[in-house]
Amino acid sequence: MALISISCTTTFHPSPSRSGQLTGARSQFNQSCGLACAAPVNASTGEIVVPAATRAGQVLEKVVQAVEAIQGLNTLERALTGAELDLVEATLKDCVAQAHADINEAYQQREGGFPFENGKFPNDAECLKRVGFDASGEKVTLAQELGRLKHAAAFACFKARLPPNLRENFTVEPRYKPDPEVNGVVLTDKGVDTLHPDFVVHGTRNATDVQCVYELKFPCLSDQKLAPHKSQWVETQLKAYQNLSNRCPAAVISPAGLFQLGIP
Repeated sequence: MALISISCTTTFHPSPSRSGQLTGARSQFNQSCGLACAAPVNASTGEIVVPAATRAGQVLEKVVQAVEAIQGLNTLERALTGAELDLVEATLKDCVAQAHADINEAYQQREGGFPFENGKFPNDAECLKRVGFDASGEKVTLAQELGRLKHAAAFACFKARLPPNLRENFTVEPRYKPDPEVNGVVLTDKGVDTLHPDFVVHGTRNATDVQCVYELKFPCLSDQKLAPHKSQWVETQLKAYQNLSNRCPAAVISPAGLFQLGIP
């Protein structure tokens, strides 16, 4: 039985990428969505719809709601505040640590799994052991299999634990490609020379208005566990992700913690 079964549907409404000024580790934003989030909108025109009413009181109520919604349109697409971003990062770290521990334990108990010699996590020889083959016939090691399962567990945890009011401000595993026409990036589902980070914080309902980028790493080999961001490949990856936004440093999250590009 598979350890994890998750399903998600994300609707994107791409628009040109915008970059804010980096102040310290990230910019501070204090806007709020307000009643605009609840206002009915015509799907084809984007206009606010005020339903017809037969009583004067209902008409007045709807007019007041419409005015308040119009006033909130400029802040409908917003970035997360510093406090909200701190909450997101704390949740990501907790979920990654939990996924790491849970999958290590569950793998040993499932059919086809095997107990680790040290009990809690595999040693280097176990990490390199072949546990199967992928669709192209390439060998799959235990390190790769555990990494796949832990990513899935962490993604499910993010979606379950992050507050509902922030769910339109993050996307799991979006894929971007450069678009010179908008001087930024657009979303895509395939292609070479694309960027495919694990978790992106962005403007409300707009995954191309990137605020912060996070990559999950679940190192198996002992020499990678304490500082997964130190490898040349991961550093190159983070530098590429940094091109998506200058609002905060691209970061790696692993069971050992959060590591930001350019920050020891």
